[in-house]
Amino acid sequence: MFEKRNLRQAVEQLEKRLSRRTFLTTTIIGTGAAAVLDRFGERLFAATPDPFAVYSAIGNIIIPVDQDPGWKTFEPGISQFGLGVFVKQHLFTGDELAFQGTLGALIAMNEAPPLVNYGPRFLEMVEALQVQYFGDILSGQFEKDGVQDLIQLAAFLGLFSAKATFFSNFPNHLATPGAEFQVPRPSAVKTGWDIMGFKGPVGPDEEKALRARYFESPEIPGIDTRNPFL
Repeated sequence: MFEKRNLRQAVEQLEKRLSRRTFLTTTIIGTGAAAVLDRFGERLFAATPDPFAVYSAIGNIIIPVDQDPGWKTFEPGISQFGLGVFVKQHLFTGDELAFQGTLGALIAMNEAPPLVNYGPRFLEMVEALQVQYFGDILSGQFEKDGVQDLIQLAAFLGLFSAKATFFSNFPNHLATPGAEFQVPRPSAVKTGWDIMGFKGPVGPDEEKALRARYFESPEIPGIDTRNPFL
């Protein structure tokens, strides 16, 4: 649930958490998202659309249904997992304040277009305009409008987490507790894993063949596990 209280601190925490992720810093330059709140204030949050609906729409843009299943195929579970589990738990390690900042950024992404004379709210746009708006955010077209830093956080988090979630074999991604070998469960519907042609994990027959292949192989010195600095 989105909470307006402590929103500025939440957005600042979101930027702080992202700045620690080197794989994000080349795309996100997080120094001004909180300043957007000073300029637009309550106008960005006058309405409170469901941030999961905004996230779902982003997923539909990134992975549309075509000849293969897409994001919509696995709704509503995939948006609940992508935002509520992957972003909150995996990316932010359960940091509730950073997660509230994420929800706020998603709401701002929805509410920003009419405030900067771009068009209707994101969720009210036709699909073609949603795609154009999303692309304009990622290419930095809203710098002069003063909302770029905040809505780009939402767009990039949506892009990254949606791809990571869809291609993790969702909804057949969970390991079997206690099993020595993990065998992907068969599915009547193609998952992202199937579409990409991913194989694995290693099964008993493959492990046996690998052990036989490398039996008595010469040992090559590598990392010294006794080094206390590793």
